[in-house]
Amino acid sequence: MDKFAAIVLAAGKGTRMNEGLASPIPKVMFPLNGEHIIDWSVKSIKAVGIDRVALVVGYKKELVMEHFGDKVEYAVQEEQLGTGHAVAQAKLLLGNQSESVIVFYGDNPLYKPETIKKLISMYEEDRPTVAMLSVVFADPEFWAFGRIIRDENNEVQGIVEQKDCTPEQLKIKESNPGFYIFDAAWLWANIDKLESNNAQKEYYLTDLIKMAKEQGKRIMAIPVSEEAEALGVNNPDQLKQAEEVLKSRDAIQN
Repeated sequence: MDKFAAIVLAAGKGTRMNEGLASPIPKVMFPLNGEHIIDWSVKSIKAVGIDRVALVVGYKKELVMEHFGDKVEYAVQEEQLGTGHAVAQAKLLLGNQSESVIVFYGDNPLYKPETIKKLISMYEEDRPTVAMLSVVFADPEFWAFGRIIRDENNEVQGIVEQKDCTPEQLKIKESNPGFYIFDAAWLWANIDKLESNNAQKEYYLTDLIKMAKEQGKRIMAIPVSEEAEALGVNNPDQLKQAEEVLKSRDAIQN
């Protein structure tokens, strides 16, 4: 059994990225700093020593699969029913194959290996059921990430997607960039319990956080090293921003 396996969610079309294009491609296959968006995500997780990586593919999956070949494994999400549903598609492939499972999005290409290593280290030391990254935005409504809800003891008790937030919850600046480590046995025992009772009528992966809390499980969240790490690519402007972040990192290293 592997110590860790990773699931990278890469099934989406990316409607805003493909506006006006005659031949749409999966969002994760757009070029970014000489490679594809998804390349950066896969490189970041392999850089920390995670060898077993599965991509959840869907829209024009053959483009992603042809690109990576046998360098990664694949699970297919035929119908886009949310992030929780996407992860569930990897259960047959990875269930009972690893002690822990890392899950993140293929269109978040800016995580630093050292940040991932830090989260893994804290996870291995404290052994919570779920460990996750967080980010504090000056303007959280602009970025539209889900809000991390904490109780009076500052313990994570859930995540509420922006479209489902109350006016008070919208004011919360600590947000969820979508990078998790799950105890594998717990993840696979609970992933099929998700429901679609939300504004999007989708199965949210984030609902697992509330589920874990209600079961009395431990959840740990630590911040990314800088706001830029958490930025996803959902439109051409954000793609340009990601390019600038990568170029600035290259300049510092060189």
